[in-house]
Amino acid sequence: MTVEELLNIENHYRETHKSIHMVRNEVRELVPANMNEDIRFLEDGYIAKHFNPNGKTTSALEKQGLDDFEILMLKCFVGGVSHAFKWDSYENRNSPIPEMCDGLDSVLDKTPIYDEGNDLYRFCTIDDRVDFQVGDIYHVPHYMTTTKDNWKHKTNVYVITPKKNGTNARSLYKMCNHGNENQVTFKRGTDFRIKNIKGGKRKIIYMEEI
Repeated sequence: MTVEELLNIENHYRETHKSIHMVRNEVRELVPANMNEDIRFLEDGYIAKHFNPNGKTTSALEKQGLDDFEILMLKCFVGGVSHAFKWDSYENRNSPIPEMCDGLDSVLDKTPIYDEGNDLYRFCTIDDRVDFQVGDIYHVPHYMTTTKDNWKHKTNVYVITPKKNGTNARSLYKMCNHGNENQVTFKRGTDFRIKNIKGGKRKIIYMEEI
């Protein structure tokens, strides 16, 4: 897929969804009729907003070997479209989801492997799983975003030990350090073993990449 094709898909979706009627869901709440559409994220126009072929960031990423589509996918992933890449399954998803994820896969293939030897942290959102038992294997079908910094946020947190050899962790911050987050991203499909769980209401979940 090209950047132009993706922008055309987004523009078409926005044009055809300017007026969306409301329907009642299973609990009788009024919600937009396209609430459950996989590609509803196109409605916000974020892909076009992230496209800046003449910007300094684009020029710097070109020097690191990324093409224009890969650059756009990286900007979307670290910016306002990160949710568009996170799925429990990638089978039978509507275009352009598969093409966007293929582009991000290509970015991660070109990104330096995380080799600093320290644990990584993920400060959990409401969507992150926390109902583990020690010894569980956690298969993550989507990309796992972490940071090498302990921000000490008062949330559930994963403390992740990457593999010393053959890790799927990529130092994305070396490509583009959005907001100085020092983001390290695991490729989709990575497996982890739960080593320990501490805390009560706020859990600290220790896991290792396998």
